[in-house]
Amino acid sequence: MNTVMTKQFITAVTVNGLREIGIATGHRSWVRTVGFSNDSQLLGSASNDHTIRIWDARGGSMACLCTLEGHQASVWSVAFSHDDSLLASGGNDSSVRLWELSSEPTEFARLTDHNESVYGVAFSPDGRFLASASHDHTLRLRDISSLRRTGRVQVTVMLTHISHVYAVAFSPDSRLIASASRDSVVRLWQIDQGDIRDLANQRPKGLVGHRGWVNSVAFSPNGKLLASCSNDQRVIVWDVNSLNAIAELEGHQEAVTSLAFSPDSRLIASASKDGTVRLWDVHSRRELLTLPRQNSSVNTVAFSPDGRKLALAGGDGLITVWGIVG
Repeated sequence: MNTVMTKQFITAVTVNGLREIGIATGHRSWVRTVGFSNDSQLLGSASNDHTIRIWDARGGSMACLCTLEGHQASVWSVAFSHDDSLLASGGNDSSVRLWELSSEPTEFARLTDHNESVYGVAFSPDGRFLASASHDHTLRLRDISSLRRTGRVQVTVMLTHISHVYAVAFSPDSRLIASASRDSVVRLWQIDQGDIRDLANQRPKGLVGHRGWVNSVAFSPNGKLLASCSNDQRVIVWDVNSLNAIAELEGHQEAVTSLAFSPDSRLIASASKDGTVRLWDVHSRRELLTLPRQNSSVNTVAFSPDGRKLALAGGDGLITVWGIVG
């Protein structure tokens, strides 16, 4: 771990209720993912520079608190555990790493069951599971409930797509897993209360509607909706109960790389290779605003759980944080 301080900027750009409050520099290459801690105080970022950075997200200073080093190649994804005590990361070195976020963050565990790059990681909200999505066409679901006590993953289940898997998400009640793949299909698995090894024999629900690679998936915090985005330049919103597509959000001019629901489930933010982030009203299905165009592709977007901030990052290595006014 290296503790660093990087240059930050405070700006005063305001766009329809969003105010740009901070831009942090420090990564030396593309930022692939940003994600807030559940208490909204920290922001984690993963980069092609092989590092993970933890930022102070409490104000606009965006001070870098520490740099986590260990991955031997680009880091694609980060996620905080439900209690913010652990951070998971996945990268091009085919590993999933768990970092203990104490006063001196350290690597807690290294999981090497994937054969190729790991693009997505997610903890279940109940803290029992860790999932990862990989270039090797698989999704790995691990029971980590006893990991702290025994140092071992209790059970691992391998679930498959017919092509690379780019993202994974859990429903708020931890009973559903959604995955996004290059095969253009969103798959949905049901987690029962019994042995998760039964999932290996379960036929997942396939949500078909995209005409290109599916890059990201997210459940709404109220658990009623699932959203997906694709190289086909669209966001599709699905009803979780009926599995029907209830909205197609169009406006981006290139692939949509990432999306996120606001904590109240009323808004979706989408990021794109066209350099924009767009904000959509879920109920009316209207685009509310487009943030000013970035200098490069936007790879990732995230709302803070307290609903006060929106973070985005991309190919220029910068992380921009917008405050939600009012």
